[in-house]
Amino acid sequence: MLESAQAELRWFETLGKDDVAIAGGKNASLGELTRALSPRGIRVPPGFAVTAEGYRRFIAANALAPVIARLYADFAAGRADLAQTGAALRRAVLAGTWRDDSAAAISAAYRQLGRRVGREGHLLGGALHG
Repeated sequence: MLESAQAELRWFETLGKDDVAIAGGKNASLGELTRALSPRGIRVPPGFAVTAEGYRRFIAANALAPVIARLYADFAAGRADLAQTGAALRRAVLAGTWRDDSAAAISAAYRQLGRRVGREGHLLGGALHG
C-alpha cells in the first residue's frame, strides 16, 4: 500500500482491538482475527479498511456534513422516517467521489489484495472514479 495512504487505509493485519477509533469496531475485530488465527494456520481472508480519517476526508471532499446534518435534523424532528433517512444518506454517499489521491491508494490496495488472493485484476470495479 502506498505509504502516504497510511492515514486513510489500513490492512487488517495491522489492526487490533486498540484501533476501534481508527478503523471502527468491525475492522478492528477483523484485524484481531487475522492476527490471532493466521499464525495458527487458520486462514482469514485478507483485506483492508478505509479509516475514520479516510471517511472524514471523503465527507469533507464531497461537502456531505451539512447534508448529513440536515437529514438527521429532519429525522429527529419527525419529518422523515428511518427508512427515508437511510435511503437519502445512502444516495448522498454513493453520489460522492473519492479525491484522486484517495482513489489511487484504494485502487492500489485492491490490486495488492488481488495479488494476495491470486485473483489479480478481478476485484476492482469502476466505482472509485465516479
